[in-house]
Amino acid sequence: MDVHERFAFEPIFNLRTSRVVGFEVQPRHERDRIGSRAAGTVWGTRQVVELDAAVALASLAFATDADASVPLHVDVLADTVVASRRRLRGMLDGLAERGRAVPPVVLEVGPPASAAPTAALVDALRELRSWGFRIALDAAGGFGLDVVAAARPDLVKLDPHIVAGLGHSSLASTVAHALVEVAGAAAARVVATGVTEPGQLTALGGLGVTLAQGPLLATPRRRASTSGVTLPVDLALAGVVAGGAVDASPGSDGAAVATRHRPTAVRDLAQAAVTLPDTATADDARRVFADHPHAGGVVLVDPRRVPTCHLDRNRFMLAISGPYGRALYAARPAATLGDRPRVLDEHTPTGEALRAGLSGDPARSYDDVVLVAADGTCTGVVRIADMLRTATVAAA
Repeated sequence: MDVHERFAFEPIFNLRTSRVVGFEVQPRHERDRIGSRAAGTVWGTRQVVELDAAVALASLAFATDADASVPLHVDVLADTVVASRRRLRGMLDGLAERGRAVPPVVLEVGPPASAAPTAALVDALRELRSWGFRIALDAAGGFGLDVVAAARPDLVKLDPHIVAGLGHSSLASTVAHALVEVAGAAAARVVATGVTEPGQLTALGGLGVTLAQGPLLATPRRRASTSGVTLPVDLALAGVVAGGAVDASPGSDGAAVATRHRPTAVRDLAQAAVTLPDTATADDARRVFADHPHAGGVVLVDPRRVPTCHLDRNRFMLAISGPYGRALYAARPAATLGDRPRVLDEHTPTGEALRAGLSGDPARSYDDVVLVAADGTCTGVVRIADMLRTATVAAA
């Protein structure tokens, strides 16, 4: 068997921007699906978590050519997070040792196969986040809404069987609405999984869900590369939220679920930032730009992942590609050729973010805006063009 066939990479799309915003690493073979293998067996917790952690580490070992501007989503059990999280830290260490820009890693935490007390799980997730992981709750219905509220994950995955019922079952719409409301209160974004029909995108748009994955959008790929991955325009438009929407359930009992309108936050348009340590040299940055031709800039971060500098591709390449540019700058700090980052809180409304982005130095009007969490750590970047497009659609 070809070693590259052990894992596949399913794209996750932002339906507002039509861009790939993540790749979920999926085992191709049942032997690597530890949760299903452990069900109904007499395996102890230690055996379950050791195997699960090993598969998680192996999955990133196969993502050698992953695009650093797109997060990698890795499935782990809640048991592993509680009992073997220090092994998971090796995932980040392994990526850092490659000497390239490191893609963000999102741990998609699934319900426990044996036991994972809520308090212990929440504490473990907090520690993993402090190491640099982002957190998603997979199969969130298996945890309970109280766990979503307590854990405050970055993402919550909406189960395929719930997505399948949207537009057909008032019960599925009610469950989805409840999960979206709790996730919104916990400042988490919702990702719809297993999307198979255009009508499901329309229903998801009414609920305010703008992240999705499934056979309708794209099939799993052999490589975690955005090359050749496109979302048809008609599907993207089907998922655009037009404001306060009502999701009815035709053919059921005529019930409807009204979704409260929320202003679009700038993080809904974000993409992962290509980052480098703020100690990187200009030659390090040049190589990263060469490896990521679609990146508009590189964000330099300190050891706590707080952005300290932004390298705009055009200005950086003009400086280093000019006469004697590489000889002058290659060994110097990359920050020498950068600017102070334009930083905004990730929850800033899009309109306010657009005004902030277009103000100030006209020469930097189209620089990416760097988004940060409440603790100041970098969570992504957003392009001015995406904000302008969203503002245009909203005004139409």
